Amino acid sequence: MRKKTKIIAYIGIFLLFFLASALVRISLLGSAPERLIKKATQDSTGDIFKNQNYENENGNQYDLYIPSGLDKTQNQYLILYIHGGSFNSGSKEDGETWCRYYAAQGYITASVDYTLQKQGKDASIYRMNEEIENAVRAIQQRAAELGYHIAGMAPFGVSAGGTLAMNLAYNGNSAIPVKFVFQMAAPTYFEPSEWSLLMKVDKLVSATDFCKMMTGKELDDYALDIQKISPAGIVNDDSVPSLIAYGRIDHCVPVNQKYYLMGAYILHDVPYDYIEFPKSNHGMYNDLDKLQEFLDKSLEYADRYFRE
Repeated sequence: MRKKTKIIAYIGIFLLFFLASALVRISLLGSAPERLIKKATQDSTGDIFKNQNYENENGNQYDLYIPSGLDKTQNQYLILYIHGGSFNSGSKEDGETWCRYYAAQGYITASVDYTLQKQGKDASIYRMNEEIENAVRAIQQRAAELGYHIAGMAPFGVSAGGTLAMNLAYNGNSAIPVKFVFQMAAPTYFEPSEWSLLMKVDKLVSATDFCKMMTGKELDDYALDIQKISPAGIVNDDSVPSLIAYGRIDHCVPVNQKYYLMGAYILHDVPYDYIEFPKSNHGMYNDLDKLQEFLDKSLEYADRYFRE
């Protein structure tokens, strides 16, 4: 009996360690490019406007980064960073390195907070989508007050933030026209059977509980609503070009997720590029050459699609 108790205890410790490690990998993802970006580049950002307000019920804010020497007589373009964290953690500060990097390339950038599931019972993906749309309108207005016209944008996110970036791009509700979207390691389809790890992290015991958390609704038949909050279900014939990246040994986001998304791209003839990180888990840290390829490809997308 004592031996059985020890075995159960060891299993419990292992599961706690595994789940904690998964959350650490999720939280670290946002700072990945620091290993590739020189400090001199980060210091050339320009003006930073911290803690800007936008319409929401929970006091969420955004940070705005304006490149040095930006021409107010020309159209400008926005890259919006949306942080990850399993829809339950993370903050706009996670995007500072990314924002500084793209601002140093001449793009207005912003990083936004949104209501997390730990903050309230109505923190569904529908709510997050709406808040980010509101943030885009506020960024557009703030940039105009500063004298800049934003003619187009690209949402970008990691993990859960990548999901919200794609939802913004594919839903077609952005106040600023979305020209392309890019993401790393994002969930793409919320069929409950795929998300046993996330359900453990959030202490959910059934598919019904999972769907209620993700949609904010009591559902007898969740298939339609799951489709509406899942990027792979939202992709359509008018969806914008998309750059995506996944780690081959990601233990947090199931491998099928990227195939759901790429299948939707092929079905609807959406231009896309896929970059695989062969040695990386969810943190995307073990393939710096692929991370550099992702950064370079995102700038190619910006140069091409912002000018069309």
